[in-house]
Amino acid sequence: MTRLHPFTLLTIAGALPALAWILPAPSGGLAMATLALGLTASRGLRPGLWPAVLTAAPFWLFLLLLHDVPTTIAIGLRITTMVASFVWLVAALEPARLVEAMVAAGWSASVAYLFAATLTAVPMLKARAQRIAEAQRCRGLSPRGGIASRLRALRALALPLVLSALHEVDERALALETRGLRPGIRRTTLAPPHDPVVERTARWVLLLACPAALIWRLL
Repeated sequence: MTRLHPFTLLTIAGALPALAWILPAPSGGLAMATLALGLTASRGLRPGLWPAVLTAAPFWLFLLLLHDVPTTIAIGLRITTMVASFVWLVAALEPARLVEAMVAAGWSASVAYLFAATLTAVPMLKARAQRIAEAQRCRGLSPRGGIASRLRALRALALPLVLSALHEVDERALALETRGLRPGIRRTTLAPPHDPVVERTARWVLLLACPAALIWRLL
């Protein structure tokens, strides 16, 4: 999966949730959720399966408190498809390949970097939060205990995390400006990702399947 063209990965990750909401419930949502979870559990990307399931679980609980069982199943399967598709996309898509593909397709380098930064934001913040938490534990601040100790630990984690993220924004802006990343300037990629005809055809099939399914439901 990681060898697919970045546009193919984006199309799959967008088409599965769209079809989950368009196709009749619960069969449509079940089929799309099965595909999304199957992609997340594929070889090399399996560590993202449990995070996807655990992220979708609270939504099922809230839906069960607000709706009946059939409605909970219908909406829950669709939300599970959305979560699993996003988790799979983040795990399978390398931001550097996405930037190269977008620049090769004629997109602005600034827009390409914005997409890549969005995909890498959550993993980078998670890794930085873990480093800050380990540093705070070395100083004797434990995140366990009562509510007061947990609040102190949360404050000691949140403030350095926000300040470091803001500092990194300045560093990245300076680095991008130094490398000539300015609006209106076209860049050339030395090694754009290979985009075979089969993948381009598959993308068009998936993109056309969504409006076709919507028209079928309306008729």
